[in-house]
Amino acid sequence: MSNLTALAIIKKPLFQASVIAIVFAVWMVSGSGHAEDGAQLNNAAPLPQNTDANTAVEKPIPQVRVQQFDAQLIARSISLYGRTAADRETNLGAEIAGRVEEVLAKRGSFVKKGDIIAKMEQNDLPQLLQRAKTLYKQREIEYQGAKQLAAQGFQGKARLAEAATALSDASTNVFTITLQLEKTIIIAPISGILNERHIEVGDYLAKGNPIATIADIDPLIIKADVTELDVNNVQLNQVAKVRLVSGKEIEGKVRYISRVANAATNTFRIEVSIDNDDLSLSAGGSAELSLPLRQEWAVKLSPSTLALDEEGVIGVKTVVDEHVVFTPIDILKADAQGSWLTGLGKQPTVITVGQGFVRAGDRVDAVLTRAQ
Repeated sequence: MSNLTALAIIKKPLFQASVIAIVFAVWMVSGSGHAEDGAQLNNAAPLPQNTDANTAVEKPIPQVRVQQFDAQLIARSISLYGRTAADRETNLGAEIAGRVEEVLAKRGSFVKKGDIIAKMEQNDLPQLLQRAKTLYKQREIEYQGAKQLAAQGFQGKARLAEAATALSDASTNVFTITLQLEKTIIIAPISGILNERHIEVGDYLAKGNPIATIADIDPLIIKADVTELDVNNVQLNQVAKVRLVSGKEIEGKVRYISRVANAATNTFRIEVSIDNDDLSLSAGGSAELSLPLRQEWAVKLSPSTLALDEEGVIGVKTVVDEHVVFTPIDILKADAQGSWLTGLGKQPTVITVGQGFVRAGDRVDAVLTRAQ
């Protein structure tokens, strides 16, 4: 066959299609062989797989430092702010009109009940009293005569009644003038400090004009307000600790508890009485009251041990059976060294270091440390 004849056969479509079919069949046979080899390779030596996503990695147990504390019985107390005040205070005023003749008591001095503070002019009151007494004696004689005549039937009952009325009027007149004379002498109705004196010699006083103010500061009273939550825990005659603005600390007793709340503040007024025999304490100053209430078991902890839970509740993290427990607490009282906290039981194991890195329910490795 010549070259021209072979070239003509190659160019025919039927030949070209036959060649393509043979090549495709050879490729298919070759791919099947590779697939079988791959299957045999997988069965013989499976490839290693990544096990990180399927196998859980155990987390390390966090380590915290703990300390065991012993609770103590501590008295719960409430702190109040108040002011000192006089036990009693009285304002003296003129009971009759007249001029001041003499002043005996000095402002700021101590006066006893019955001491004379000042004297007013008596004018003609002594003479009027003498005349009234003389008239009374006359009316008494007339009454006795009328009484005897009426008993003998020589005088009627009407005349006896007139004599009795005249005697009563004379008696009243004597009493009235005597009382006016007594009112010209101003005396102290109570013992105390003559805090204010509004008169001087020569002043003319009308009825009702102020004369002086006397304050009784023994005992001294501290007035304060208690909330409606605490008032039921306060008792009469309960001991209260008082700290004055000067820094002096003394004790007193609750003498009064209001049973009607202040409508504006919804608080109740209480009064604490303290002895002031030497009158060294003054009224009108600031004071701080501490009222001890019931006793509770409390633990004294540093503020650094306090924590907050997810809801913002303040508490302390302790360890119980190797697990963290969050316990809400109540601050009983606090000072510069720490806070007395209730709600932790009598012997809690408190996390002192590392409490910020663990949560309630976490398992921990607790390392016990000794108290410093």
